[in-house]
Order: sequence, then structure tokens, then C-alpha cells
Amino acid sequence: MISKNLFFKLIKQDLKRRIWCPILIFVACFLSLEVRMLMSMEEFVRYPNRHSYSLTLYIREYFFGREALIMSIVVCMAAFLCGLSGYAYLHSKVQIDLYHSLPVSRARFFWARYVSGVMQFCIPFVLNVMICTGIAAGRKVVTAETVLAIISFIGIQMTIFVLAYSVAVIAAGLTGNMIIGILGTGVLFSYSAVLGLLKYLMAARFYDTYKVYENRGNFIFDSSIWNFSPLSMIIKFFSSPTNTTMAEAQKFFTYDTSYVGVLLIAAVLYSLAAYLIFMKRASEAAGKPIAFRIAEPVIKTMVVLPFSFLSGFFFCAMSSRSDADTWFVFGVIFGFTVLCILMEIIYRLSLRGALMHKKQFLFNAVCTALVFVVFRYDVTGYDTYVPADSQLQSCAVSISDLIPLGQEIRVNEFGMHYLSPGEYRMANMELQGNPSVMELARKAAKEQLAFRYFDYYEGIEESPEYMETLERQDNYRWIDFGYKLSNGKTLYRTYVIDIADPDTLRLLSEIFEDYNYKLASTPLFNDSWNLTFDAVRCESNFRSEDITLTPQMQSELIGVYQKEYMKLTLDTIINTPPVGSVDFLFRDKNEEMLYTSYSGKMYVYPQFTETLALIKEYGIDMQERLNAEDVAVIRVKKQNLYSNSYYHRVYYGTYERRNEMYTSVENDAVEYTDQEQIQEILDNIVSDSFIWMARGYADYYDERYLVTIQFEKSDLMYSYATHCFLKGQLPAFIQSEKNL
Repeated sequence: MISKNLFFKLIKQDLKRRIWCPILIFVACFLSLEVRMLMSMEEFVRYPNRHSYSLTLYIREYFFGREALIMSIVVCMAAFLCGLSGYAYLHSKVQIDLYHSLPVSRARFFWARYVSGVMQFCIPFVLNVMICTGIAAGRKVVTAETVLAIISFIGIQMTIFVLAYSVAVIAAGLTGNMIIGILGTGVLFSYSAVLGLLKYLMAARFYDTYKVYENRGNFIFDSSIWNFSPLSMIIKFFSSPTNTTMAEAQKFFTYDTSYVGVLLIAAVLYSLAAYLIFMKRASEAAGKPIAFRIAEPVIKTMVVLPFSFLSGFFFCAMSSRSDADTWFVFGVIFGFTVLCILMEIIYRLSLRGALMHKKQFLFNAVCTALVFVVFRYDVTGYDTYVPADSQLQSCAVSISDLIPLGQEIRVNEFGMHYLSPGEYRMANMELQGNPSVMELARKAAKEQLAFRYFDYYEGIEESPEYMETLERQDNYRWIDFGYKLSNGKTLYRTYVIDIADPDTLRLLSEIFEDYNYKLASTPLFNDSWNLTFDAVRCESNFRSEDITLTPQMQSELIGVYQKEYMKLTLDTIINTPPVGSVDFLFRDKNEEMLYTSYSGKMYVYPQFTETLALIKEYGIDMQERLNAEDVAVIRVKKQNLYSNSYYHRVYYGTYERRNEMYTSVENDAVEYTDQEQIQEILDNIVSDSFIWMARGYADYYDERYLVTIQFEKSDLMYSYATHCFLKGQLPAFIQSEKNL
């Protein structure tokens, strides 16, 4: 019975001895919860029309939902504080002898300390949450669903606390020194996240075809790396889906509920690991750097290898030539040497130990060199790998700058979820039965084209090698592949292709003209039939107008446009300027006239006769020409062709030089007011809003001159976009103008 009573006395005694800890945690929780909630409520009161959702919804779904990530940072810091301060006695021989002499088993003593640390966080945290609930109830914004959200919030944060707290206890048990224990906590807490980051950096640097689509922005998650560290698990738990379909994006701003079980299991396992380490730890380990000598070489290797390469990336970031291997190798060698010596000194607590264990030093050096060689020289064949047809289930393809249509998804009241064109295609495209797809992939992997980079120097523009390279690379384009294998895995690769190669252009054309490619590349064709848009923006060369159509009229327009778009060929894009574009819009609930594009502008070509006729029936003639009488003045300014070069690649020596290279030619715009000249200009220009979606393939724009139009009447519904001339149609009077 004395042991049982002592268990609770130990908890009570520890709470009294460390009363500063729950007080500090209470203050931190107060600032993170009550103060932040009151600030948010004040904003709702002062700006009631700023939000499209109610305060009740905000408190339930956001404050105790997605924004819980902010509170999780505070929770982890509190866990480190409770864990390291609670088991600091393990680092003192005097204290450990005292505590181990008490009439209580080591197991019970451990759990008394463990429970005490949990209570020091739990009590002030739950108390602050209850105060927040009372504040919300006073504003009458608490519902039954809110109470469930608050209970879930408490449960999740307590799970995260136990997870981080156990890591701190493990670090304290593995070490015999407080400083080393703090460093060990940081390493254990974030190690798998560091590995994920390092793999991403290494692959992005050394593999030309490396591409990330899954977990965009959260590249520390890699399916080949076990996310065992709490930092990885916490971030994954709160991460929003990225490369995903419309339905899956509805998880945005919500917890990944499927991952809650993983957090709970991890918290239990880490707690048991802390207990086992405590039970196996010898009392004589107090004051020693490492409590278990057998773990010393393993820990050295686990720390030295990844952090040596991170040192290499640090020196690259500091260098003006981040692509060169010189500073990277120097950083790796420097980091490796310093880390090895530093860890030996830490383990021996003496400078004399710096050069001990030469065999392990050599072993770690060989491992570091092998990792570098594998990535630097692509020993695994990453860049040249293309799956065999028998391994492939389907393939997704994203051709850069060729009708790039992304998608903005309003997943709930709190925000939009944007999918880039490549992400949308990777999530929605599954091409099968088109031999050109894999033929182009194998051709690109075999050729291994890559952009060449130059160091800037005065007169580089006169170098034949530089100009020849620049001209050749002007035809280079990126193309991404998502190989969906029969085993369920998806591999992503990005290649550089040369569209000046007739065979490449043929394969590219056959892919683009594939019905399924176009269908999966255009969000409007996949999801729009169940949507009702607030407006349709119709834009021609000189006019832009938002029109309101009934759902039936919208469906009719989409159906007609889709039928003609599916017949569009790459040859048409290369040789035929579009006459207009359509864009389907949603109105922002907070702004009366602010619209959000659903999937971006979609071109209308002269061949789309039915689409043009239907839009004209709706009130807009996209082929209408502008008369000189409607224009007051036209201004023409010469552009810097150097800055407009499609894939211009130069590393500049200074920031000033970079700015100089990318500014327009210093010349004043020439104004034209003569009606005949104005009409000739109007007949030969096209809106530059049509350029960006096709400029990588179209060859009918003359971008040497920038044309701006000032209209006679301000109430005309004309586009205020700038224009450029069609190639070969530059008026003679502009060619002879001395000021241009």
C-alpha cells in the first residue's frame, strides 16, 4: 500500500515543485486561444460583410478545425518543456540516487512522473478551452456541432501532446546531459521530415526528370520514407490535398480523419518506448553524453549523413552559382568533417576525443560518398527509366504552355483550392491505347535534353555559342508524364522535348488530338454539367463583356464548344490566331462584381463556326472589327525582344545586370491619330491576352511592338488589354518610324 500511496504523492509533489510549468502553459494557451478568439470576434463585429460565413461556422469549423495547426505548435513546445523538465533528474547522479532509493518500483515512479507531466499541460489547456467555450456561448455561437468540434479539438491536441511529450522523454532517457537531451529531442521529433526534405533536394538537384505532383508544398512526405517522426505525422495530419480530384478536395480545411488512428497508435508506441528505455537505463548513465553506448555509432551515422548534405545545400544557396557542384561538394565535406569532430567531442566531453574512432569516420565518409555518387551519376537510372507497356495501367500527360487550363475549386466557405494545369491533368487523366504517348516518353528519356545555363559576362550576347544555344533552346518545351502502374503506384517524370524535331512534333500532335487527352485537360468538360455559373466572359480582339446566361444556355454553349474543341488540331494552334475566348465565372459572395474564373480562358478559333454563331446570338460578335472612328489615339512602343525570348536561360553575375536585361528598350511610345493609320493598325493587331496560352507553339505573333488603344468613348465595352502585331503584317509607316 505504501507504494500505491506514494504514487499519488509523487504526482502531487512534482506538480508543486514544477508549479511554474502549468502557469507558463496557461499563459501560452491564453494568448493562443482566448486572445486570438476575441480578436477574431472583434473582426466579425467590425466588418460583418467581410466574411461569407457566420461566426458560428468559423468557431466550429475553423478555430477548432483547420486553425488547430497553430495551436499544435504551442502544444509541442509545451510537451518539450514538460518532458525535459520532468526527467531532468536523469542527468544528475545525486538526484537519480535519491529518487531510486525511494520505496517505489522504477516502473511506478516512471508513470508517476509521466502522468504528472501530462496533467501539467492538460489542466491549463482544458481550462482555457472551457473559457473559450464560455466566451462563444456568451455570443450565442455555440451549437451541438460546436461542442463535438471542441471535444475533437481537445482529443487531437492531447494526442499530439502525448506524442511530442514521449519523444522528449525518450531523448532525456537516451542522454545524460540536458543540452544533448534538447538536441536529441529536436532530432527525434523531426528526423523523418529532414529525410524527406533531403531526398526532395537531392532528387531535384541531380535528377533532370524529377517531378513532384503529390503533396505539392508538402514535399517532406515521400511514399518511400516512413513518416515516423512526430513532425512528419502532425504536418501530414493537417495537410490539405493538392494533386486531387474535385470530390477529394472537399477534405480541404478539415482534418485527415483517416490519420487519427495513426497518431493514436504512434502516441502509445512512443510512450511504451519511453518506458522501456527508462527501465533499461542504468543509473550510472547520469552525466554521460549517451546512456546506451551501443547506440553511439548508429546515432553518429544517422546524424552525420543527412546533415552533411544539408550543409552542401546551405553553401549552394549562399553561392551565386547554385547549379555548380563545387560549392556543394565543399559544403558536404566541410559539414561532414565538422559534424564528425563535433560529435566525437560531445561523446567524449573532451577535445582529445576529436580524432577517435577513425574507422567509423572512414565508414561514414564512404557512405556519404556512395550517396553522392548514386545521385550525382544517376546510378539507379532514374532519368532514363520508362515503364514497360506490361507494367503500365494508364498514363497522364501534361504538355507545358499548350492550352494550360487549371481549376479553382471552392471547397467550402473558407477558401478556394487551386489545381495547376499539370496537377489537374495528373489527377484526372488516364490515357490508354495511344502508342504515341509512350513512344514520346521513351524518345524524350533517351535523348535526355536539358537546358544549358550560362554565367553572364559582358559581351555574351555576341558569342556565337550562346546565341546558337539560345536559338535552339527556344524550341525546347517541358512535358510531364504520370505513369500509373498496374501495382497501384504512380511515378512522375518531366522531360524536355524539342518541337523543332518533326518526329517529336508529330507525336505531340497525336497526343494533343487524342479525345481523352483533351477531355481530361479541360475542367469545364468534366465537372461543369452540374454547375451553374454566374457569368460568361466573352473576349474578342477589342471587346470584353460579361454576359449572364440561363443554365440551359450555358449547357448549350459548353456542348457546342466542346464538340468543336475536340476537333482542334495542333497545326491549327500553330498557324491560326484565335478570334476570341470564353471564360466561365463564379461571383464572389463578398463582392458584388468580383468574379472567380472556373478554369481559365478557352480560345475560340475561326474554325469554331457554331460556337461563334451561338455567342453572336447571345449578343457578342467575336469577329467584329473595330473602326478608326471609335479610337482617339493609338500608341506604339518597341519591346525588348531579349526579355521576350521564350525560354531565356542565363545566370547573371549581379542583380543590377538582371534588372537591366529584363527592362524594356528605352524609347518613347509613338502616338498615331491619323484615321487611315489607325485603321491599318487595327486591321493587323491582336489582343495579347490571346498570346500566353499558345505563344510556346504559335508562330504568328510579332512581339517587337506593344500597341495600346485609347478609345473615344469611355462607356464602350472594349478591352483595355494591350495588343501586338501579327507576324508579317507590320505597317510600312511603323517600320520606317525612326523613333521606334
